[in-house]
Amino acid sequence: MWLYSVTVAVIILVSIAFVAFANDTNYRNTEFLSRFGWEVSPNPIEKERFTLPITPDDIYTNYNSLQKEAGLDLTPYYGKSGIRYTYAVLNYPFNENSQVRANVLTIDGVPIAGDIMTVKSDGFMRSLVFPVN
Repeated sequence: MWLYSVTVAVIILVSIAFVAFANDTNYRNTEFLSRFGWEVSPNPIEKERFTLPITPDDIYTNYNSLQKEAGLDLTPYYGKSGIRYTYAVLNYPFNENSQVRANVLTIDGVPIAGDIMTVKSDGFMRSLVFPVN
């Protein structure tokens, strides 16, 4: 009986730790976005693993240029893996006929980069710098 109780206690503690980590990651991500002026949904609508290439191709070179506009830089993270979190943007200042999303790239739970984009095929991808016009 005691083994059963210990097993249940361990499962409960692991579950609590998992929820606390997830909440901590969301808090860090939403705070990261808020530093740029973005208000987003409190929970991600998508999570996906990624690996940055060791040597960036044109796509990653262009994406890093987007990051540099916001004072960020992917260069120290090339060759590393992480998780991309996608949030619904709640305060996009212009009328869009599509849903606007904020992506946050994290490595070891720490936000390192991101972008603002629409989900339509002819949409846009912009830096995290909040637009004023």
